[in-house]
Amino acid sequence: MGSIIFDFDSTLVPCETLEELCKEALADDPEGRRELERITAAGMDGSMSFEQSLRSRLAIARPARAAVIALGRRLALAPTAGARELVGDLQAAGHQVWIVSGGFRDLLLEVGDALSIPPTRVHGVACHWAADGSLVDVDPANGFVASKARGLTHLGAVLESPAVGVGDGATDLALREAGFVRQFVAYTEHARRPGVVAAADFEAATMGALREILGTLLA
Repeated sequence: MGSIIFDFDSTLVPCETLEELCKEALADDPEGRRELERITAAGMDGSMSFEQSLRSRLAIARPARAAVIALGRRLALAPTAGARELVGDLQAAGHQVWIVSGGFRDLLLEVGDALSIPPTRVHGVACHWAADGSLVDVDPANGFVASKARGLTHLGAVLESPAVGVGDGATDLALREAGFVRQFVAYTEHARRPGVVAAADFEAATMGALREILGTLLA
């Protein structure tokens, strides 16, 4: 059996969650929203480090925990079309399915639960919240603030072979470069980043196409 590491934003769900959260906080600030979009794009295409992108976005807007949980619950009801069925079938076949993301883990757990992915295989940025639910800071201790590769290294993750990565950004592609996955599938239904696609082993524009690719790689 194999392991599949799924990205979350613009892969298992059809949006960039931190951008969505910050946009809500910047509802009356169009200039702030444009800057937020620029920073997000720079982080995803690799021209800005993930940690720099994350901290730059949080310097513009800091979502509250209630908003994080609320978005997670909405997305749990509306993941990318076909994702629920694909994840279910992969797990039924005995494969390990992971969510590894630069998003807030509090939010990821809501969707992971809806997809029946064990919490031990759902990983992202941990947060420190104040008693009133406001964001104090992100927690660098687990490594996911720096990168997905560093987070998995800190976690001591043991992946069954063959291991395949699926995602839309440079941070996902980096998992192949770090040796965590053998092959990488660029998922382009929601966002297509030419540099990532050019470096990927495969491209899938739908969950149906991804199912066919994984069927071959995990056979």
